[in-house]
Amino acid sequence: MANELPPLGMRPIHTLLNGLADRGMRLHSLLVHRHGRTVLDLWQWPHEPSLKHKLHSATKSFTGTAVGFAEAEGLLRLDDPVVEHLDSRLAAPPSENLSRMRIRDLLTMQTGQGRGLSGATTRLRATGWVGEFLEEPVVEPPGRNFLYSSTTSHVLSAVVQEASGEPVDAYLRPRLFEPLGITDFTWDHDPEGVASGGNGLSLRPHDLLSFGVLHLQDGVWEGRRVLPTGWVQKASALHVRRAVSGEWNGRELVPPPADAAADSGYGYQFWTEETGIYNASGIFGQECMVFPDHGGVVVVTGAMGEGTYHDLPGMLRRAFVAAFDSAYADPADDAAEREAVRLWTGNAQKPRPLSSAARRRGFTATYDFDTNEQGLRSLSLAVSEDRVRIVLEDERGPHAIDHGVGHWLRQETRVSSWRLHHAYQDPSALVLAGAEWSADDDARLRLVWHFLESPFVDLITLSLEPDGVTVEHRVNVNSGATELPPVTGRLRGPAPLDGDSVVTDQLAPRLQSPVAKK
Repeated sequence: MANELPPLGMRPIHTLLNGLADRGMRLHSLLVHRHGRTVLDLWQWPHEPSLKHKLHSATKSFTGTAVGFAEAEGLLRLDDPVVEHLDSRLAAPPSENLSRMRIRDLLTMQTGQGRGLSGATTRLRATGWVGEFLEEPVVEPPGRNFLYSSTTSHVLSAVVQEASGEPVDAYLRPRLFEPLGITDFTWDHDPEGVASGGNGLSLRPHDLLSFGVLHLQDGVWEGRRVLPTGWVQKASALHVRRAVSGEWNGRELVPPPADAAADSGYGYQFWTEETGIYNASGIFGQECMVFPDHGGVVVVTGAMGEGTYHDLPGMLRRAFVAAFDSAYADPADDAAEREAVRLWTGNAQKPRPLSSAARRRGFTATYDFDTNEQGLRSLSLAVSEDRVRIVLEDERGPHAIDHGVGHWLRQETRVSSWRLHHAYQDPSALVLAGAEWSADDDARLRLVWHFLESPFVDLITLSLEPDGVTVEHRVNVNSGATELPPVTGRLRGPAPLDGDSVVTDQLAPRLQSPVAKK
């Protein structure tokens, strides 16, 4: 965090922080750029500034940028029919409406399809995701009505790959990422090797801020033009005046009611509004918001659940329009608010304490499970003075995690997470794990996994019995259920684990089966 808080009106920012906390909207980072410098840099434990963060649908704005480069290089035109670039992927002659669909219609989410396709279901496909889009009926002429769909953005990625000969992450590396100094990023791919156009990009919050600042500066970075001339104006223009993301029913996004409120429009893979403010936006609270009239950019990463994250863009617009406009507020009043934000930041960066009470030292056990909705086949448990190790075995193989007792342990894991993580299954994830025994029950053990580069925090509760164990598993945020049905396993015998050594997935890849394509 910067040593001095910025010359901003602090009252709106302090009010925003309190409002987020009151609603359980957990903030991981808050960065503010204004007039050429970063003026606010807040982060909350355990999401340190050096760590990447999954951007979810904010990825779409990067995919749209790839289209801008491809257009400038003559690889495609925005009025090209989509099927011209995907001819080899068509299983049958395209319908009349699909034939009419242009790249421009993909950029503005006006494809004419009757439902929106989400990464939460698309990521579960074993085959290419472009096929899912081409199979979806185009029920009305494209270019008329907005319907949000992550697979629409994925098709943009596929179009750029067909035109350029390389996935968009490789295509953007020399054109966008390297000029901005962005070197630490990952980007998921579908089973056919197409970079996930609608979600799946992970980078540091400061790098997301650079992306926003590049747009604020009309595509120029350190005196060098990076984005094609005119692309920022195209991407941020109000191409769709009323844009509502639709209603999620657990499988798809269906068109919203005719009277649904819309507080934003849509540009080319950016949300836009009448005032000129525009933003890249991702589920669970990932935002990069540009304030052209105020010379500002605001970046947020976080973990915000259903019923709250949709409100975040409006909260940010109101707070920072006020903060930018009140930079010369009463100095005495602002000093008090500035101190309150400083105290908030200090508290936010303190690790959550874990109980150091140690129970059942030396206990080991292995449990077997019948087929169940958690996917568990077996669980091995080993307890020592200062740590708890578990090895979970499921359809993807065994996964070991070490948990500190009274402290946190950081490690890489391949543990299966897709059931509760918006269908994401990373090949390897950085986690912070801790264990706590119930204060009044030595048969009840709580395990906490902070996934450090994503919004997710898993809570696993083990209820130990003489001849078995019951496992409860829930998560802080998800697009669907946040809890799996409890399962009970039978005691097989002592765990085949050495209680004194540290085993993590990072240190023992020999335990892992190949990562399934989820």
